[in-house]
Amino acid sequence: MLWTEKYRPTKLQEIIGQNNFVLDAQSWKEEGNMPNVLIHGNSGNGKTTAGIVLGREILGDNFTDNFLEINASDDRRLENVRTTIKQAAQSGTIGGAPFRICLLDELEGMTTDAQNALKRIMERYSDNIRFIITCNDRNKIIFALQSRCANYLFSPLSSDNMLIVLNNIIKSEKLTNFSQEDLGSFIYSMQGDMRRAITELQAAKSSNTTLSKQVTISLEDYENILNKIINKNTTVLGEIHELLYQGRTVRDICNGLHDVVINSEGLDSNLKFKLLRTIGESEWRSNSMTPKVLVSWMMGQLL
Repeated sequence: MLWTEKYRPTKLQEIIGQNNFVLDAQSWKEEGNMPNVLIHGNSGNGKTTAGIVLGREILGDNFTDNFLEINASDDRRLENVRTTIKQAAQSGTIGGAPFRICLLDELEGMTTDAQNALKRIMERYSDNIRFIITCNDRNKIIFALQSRCANYLFSPLSSDNMLIVLNNIIKSEKLTNFSQEDLGSFIYSMQGDMRRAITELQAAKSSNTTLSKQVTISLEDYENILNKIINKNTTVLGEIHELLYQGRTVRDICNGLHDVVINSEGLDSNLKFKLLRTIGESEWRSNSMTPKVLVSWMMGQLL
């Protein structure tokens, strides 16, 4: 079982490092009511988990029948709002739930027209449904939606908070081959991404390797891609497409390439900044372009 699922928080008090959200959510639980909520911040900070936990705490035993989760970046069309989301908003609650809750994950991937349609549904069916919206970049959410939600920024977890979580996992899994010194360096390299940290920790345990070596191993694909870009080897396009087929997101690929470019020694400064500029633009475009087309465009810029 993936540790990111095994150790995913299931209660509000288990959410670490997002105190403002937790305090307000506990008040909503006590009142049996909540506003529409917008949670924004970097990947891996627990936005989706917090939305699911909030839904469970508010709905209790009625969670399964009254909670709907939609990844807005998978179907960003206006038609999705007019059918799936509107139908959910119109449907009555099941059991003793006070209202239905719809989690809209990665909403910045939804078109402006679809967001405007969502705003109208949010207003018209406010007695019957509440929305929890998550996104990485709040600026890509129309202001009309932002203003109708309680807004919460999920900041990257501090090193101290990440250390608490990882030490709890290490203790629970009875791991003995990771020193606190190694763990400190490992946490620094994760840059506040708790999800990636847990994934890499499990990978290090499975391969019986050190944490520092695991980070190096996780970047090997991107090191290979960078070398082929520098050498103008066009086979790199097929390799980067293969990463998509394996389940990597464009954001994962951009972050991996960013790390190896930053850490690359002896790379010409002009070339390094050209690479970083294109990688950054590709990550920015990832919410509005088809992944395969986008990485092809990125390689076209870099080769």
